Amino acid sequence: MRAKDGAKRAPTESDVARLAGVSQSAVSRAYTPGASVAESTREKILKAARELGYHPNMMARTLATNRSNIVALAISYLDNPFYAQVVRELSEKLRETGRHILLFTTSPDGKADPALEDVLSYKVDALILTATTASHELAVQCQAAGVPIVQINRESKLPGISIVRGPNELAATKIAEFLHAGGHLRYAFIGGTVESGTSKVRENAFVGRLRELGVKDVLVAHGDYTFEGAAIVTRQLLSMAEPPDAIFCASDYMAFATLDVAKREFNLKVPDDLSVIGFDNVPAASRFAWDLTTYSQPAGLLVDAAIDIIDSMIARPGRRAQRREVQGELILRGSAKRPPASA
Repeated sequence: MRAKDGAKRAPTESDVARLAGVSQSAVSRAYTPGASVAESTREKILKAARELGYHPNMMARTLATNRSNIVALAISYLDNPFYAQVVRELSEKLRETGRHILLFTTSPDGKADPALEDVLSYKVDALILTATTASHELAVQCQAAGVPIVQINRESKLPGISIVRGPNELAATKIAEFLHAGGHLRYAFIGGTVESGTSKVRENAFVGRLRELGVKDVLVAHGDYTFEGAAIVTRQLLSMAEPPDAIFCASDYMAFATLDVAKREFNLKVPDDLSVIGFDNVPAASRFAWDLTTYSQPAGLLVDAAIDIIDSMIARPGRRAQRREVQGELILRGSAKRPPASA
């Protein structure tokens, strides 16, 4: 399109409205997530926009509405397939409502990188943290700016931070009961990092239930939520004079390493010699190479809960932080010995 002086100019909302035969406000609503506009009208507007080559100015919309329609996601351990699932689910579900994801990767020690504080300069609508935690300073800054923070699969004692998590205590308790009913004698737990609150909750529930069932000693090691770390501690555990015959890993990713080491390096038969149970139920858990018994923690449900919290806190500024728990189930496969029918 051309201006009065003959120079080429970018098409505007008014141009789209004129071609589509609708009001300019209808064009604006067509590009506003959640706004009311008939589907037939929206299609007519989008068709006109494509013909003209029109694209809404998102920066201008941010200034006008004080909303960027961008949600920041801070994450570490991207090699863990569970967190890759979280990124995919969040990206797809935000896109369905016309929003976008801004990805920040943080250091794998589980602490938010200082550069993460730059998220506020992007005028994001909310911040989601997974496999990382917020610093006190970041939490205070986000609260002051009215930016909700939701942590997925991580515990936090900081005020103003909402939590979405799986059924950690229930899952670990059921896993302990399942392994005990299978007649195992020596148990081990491979957790994440020493600082991980989620890992500690699973450890305490697992060890506590086994002690209630009469098991005095449970070995505890930390694989740092990494494949390599889990492989190292599995070698240590299986090299003991009396190695465990049942291992519960705090993530499927670490359980994969435990199974690989047990079968390929120690020639153990799974589950005859060793039962292994993971946590998450990532797609790879069902593959023949691992056939992993695990407790499911649906990434899609975690993301749904996180988005619902964000939307409710944006709609009602000042609302207190929320805590949601997403339910899962014990998925039985071939890596763990089944209890006898009588049990």
